[in-house]
Amino acid sequence: MRRWNTRKNCVTWIVTKNKLLLAFFISFALLVSLVSGTLLAEPKKVSTAKPGDCATCHESKKVLPQSHGDTKDMNYGGCIPCHPKTGNGTLRTKMPGSHTHNLAGVTCEKCHGKAEKQEAPEMKQCLTCHNTEKLVEKTAKIKPENPHTSPHYGSSLDCNLCHLQHGKSENYCNQCHQFNFVVP
Repeated sequence: MRRWNTRKNCVTWIVTKNKLLLAFFISFALLVSLVSGTLLAEPKKVSTAKPGDCATCHESKKVLPQSHGDTKDMNYGGCIPCHPKTGNGTLRTKMPGSHTHNLAGVTCEKCHGKAEKQEAPEMKQCLTCHNTEKLVEKTAKIKPENPHTSPHYGSSLDCNLCHLQHGKSENYCNQCHQFNFVVP
């Protein structure tokens, strides 16, 4: 005849019950997060956001330090006194290019048009504001190679291969080479 071990069975029952309760609460929290859209939610992309109005897309102002001045009516020129184009404090690699464009007054529609499903603009759209020859000239002294003119592509490499407007930019050349270009 089997002996009933009350203590062991009681502990097993409590552990099993707690695991089930924990699994239920985790499942419930995930369901609520998915339904409300808060789980891994990206900031809303609002094409009508005014330059400097970070809170339009970033509901919490945690993207800026608490000591940062108000940005509501700020444009790119207002950023330059504290964040020069080069050197310490630059914003070139700190935020996506889309933010810099927005702060400069360039709307989403200017590059993407009014299509409902917006895709990366073609290089010819970038060239309506950015001059390839001036970029080649401006970056001529970068060593070991000028990033805007390559022996493979000349100056015709698509801008979007390095300059990702809605994500961290990357050095396209580093697929084969080891260049230390800072890609804004």
